[in-house]
Amino acid sequence: MSPNSVLTLSHITFTYPEAPEPLFENVSATFARGWTAVLGDNGIGKTTLARIALGRLQPDSGSVSPTPGSFVPGYCPQNTDEMPTNLEDFANDWSPETLAIRRDLNIGDDWPWRADTLSGGEAKRLQIACALALRPDVLVLDEPTNHVDAPTRGHIIAALRAFDGIGILVSHDVALIDAVADRCAFFERDHVRGRNVTVIRMRPGNYSAASASAAIDRQSADTALRDARRESARLASVKAQRKHDATLEVSSARNHRFVNPKDHDARNAIKYNHNPSSLGPASARIDAQVTAAQEKAADMVTAAKRYDGDIWMDAESSSRRELVRLEAGFIPYGDDADVTVSERGDGVAIPMLTVGPHDRIGISGPNGTGKTTLVNAMLHAIDQDERRTGLHVPRLVLPQNTTDADARWAMTRLASLTPQDRGIVLSSVAQLNADPDRLLAGGSPSPGELRKLLLCLGLRRHPHLIVMDEPTNHLDLHSMQALGRALAQYPGALILVSHDESFLRQATTVRWSLQRAGARARLTIDR
Repeated sequence: MSPNSVLTLSHITFTYPEAPEPLFENVSATFARGWTAVLGDNGIGKTTLARIALGRLQPDSGSVSPTPGSFVPGYCPQNTDEMPTNLEDFANDWSPETLAIRRDLNIGDDWPWRADTLSGGEAKRLQIACALALRPDVLVLDEPTNHVDAPTRGHIIAALRAFDGIGILVSHDVALIDAVADRCAFFERDHVRGRNVTVIRMRPGNYSAASASAAIDRQSADTALRDARRESARLASVKAQRKHDATLEVSSARNHRFVNPKDHDARNAIKYNHNPSSLGPASARIDAQVTAAQEKAADMVTAAKRYDGDIWMDAESSSRRELVRLEAGFIPYGDDADVTVSERGDGVAIPMLTVGPHDRIGISGPNGTGKTTLVNAMLHAIDQDERRTGLHVPRLVLPQNTTDADARWAMTRLASLTPQDRGIVLSSVAQLNADPDRLLAGGSPSPGELRKLLLCLGLRRHPHLIVMDEPTNHLDLHSMQALGRALAQYPGALILVSHDESFLRQATTVRWSLQRAGARARLTIDR
């Protein structure tokens, strides 16, 4: 690929085999050298378009230039459990270029050989490093800062800034986009003539600049639609008034008495008045004006509707005073089952921990300090307490990563619900900024759509405790805001593991913080 090359996707239409209608139709995008951020709602087609650009998927119609296969591609998927295909090559590559990548991303020499033991943030860095080590002409990174803490995001930013090819960054991380992107490609849903259509709008600048431009465009479109509707209503009112006035004038008995038999205009006016569908040439003109105004209003493009509401319906909290307790001790890494006091090994030192029926707990800390280990220990403690007492704690647990098996289960479960329960679930999904019609159409939901669906399906079991590990992973910006608002209203106990400080502030009231202390991590409680 020449240094001045651009990657152009022209008039792309794509339909998944099991879907009744295209995911998108006749969309086009151009990716120049540097980083282009691709943004849009979950399930709208961002990852699909990126895979088409690399030749991993074939569109129904349209073209990609240069043709996939004529350039070196690189791809980093969303889920951290997908190991890079060149992992072994990367492990044995000690070239200066790869050493620079290892340094920028702070990759340990042993990481490729123990990839299955890495934390989510460490695994994500390794994925990115392997993708960069391919020396790609076109590099697609799909949500590269999922699972990562602030220091890791800094390492990723440094590595991306050093890349000099064509970069396609599918992300909703505003800090990342502002730091590296030269332009933004917005997947947007337009509402026109009673239907929603997907379009791609390219805007220059990072997220802050491009989103400001998008806001101005939306405001202008809303103003134009409002003006067009007002003009249509005004002309319709003028038409009605003219008909009313003409009727009064030509149909009165007095006017009939004084009409000259030779006054053909007056006689025609009376004739038109007796035909309510017509008031002569003036009526034809006003009819044309009204029709034109209505057509103009119908052709106006506006943003598709977003939903806002309450997803909890009949959710309730537990009547128990305590849902889970962990005594002060030490949780060794790799031993999530038991909390034991030990003087050896790496792990998490904890004070006595308890979760009440209304506690809203946010767990934060650097990658690798044991946040998931702590959560697993609490869930194991609940299991043990249930076996001992016979008292069940209804709970909903959503892990960091979802699988294809999760997607199949969720879609099967959705289809098996009664019409009433299915309607409740889909209504809740809509409140979280997802499109119920896409789920009803079948197929495999995107990772973001799947997380929303799993949450809403789980709510039908009326959990007293919700545990979510990195709940904002894979979610678009509007969905993050919707989920934060929803969780803030949840009446039961909540445990959230996240690196998103603003999200934790919105949804939780108690903070458990993990910090590295030598070979161990230590947990502190802030209220």
